[in-house]
Amino acid sequence: MDQVEYHLKLVINLWCGAVPAQYTADSQLRDIWAEQVPNLDYDTYGVPRFMKQIYQDPLFASCTSAHEMTPGEFITGGGVQTFSSVYMQLAPCAQTTMLAKVMMPFATASPVKGLANKGAAKKDAAKKPTARKAVKGRG
Repeated sequence: MDQVEYHLKLVINLWCGAVPAQYTADSQLRDIWAEQVPNLDYDTYGVPRFMKQIYQDPLFASCTSAHEMTPGEFITGGGVQTFSSVYMQLAPCAQTTMLAKVMMPFATASPVKGLANKGAAKKDAAKKPTARKAVKGRG
């Protein structure tokens, strides 16, 4: 599962309470909403809440592709009706700088850099006894 899929599934869960086992890639957003929130109209309440939830997600909040989607795309007859169609619209969000922060939270503490420093410390330690031997040899 990539970051866009993970965050979209999180958005759907926070939006209406549906978990991934309750829908597929081809599931209609309208149907996902209706199963979880049957007493509120999807076009009137579901679409605005879905868009608000997308904008609140840390991956999608600064993503142009997310902000270019309009309510008309989600309502009946719009071009974004299924989980997979939303995913395709949000896929470019994986290219945002936020993704680098999400995928590499420990980027400042590079394990490779740490290993290089350990090697340098071993070399320094190896040099010190040699330097001491030279001092001992003089005396």
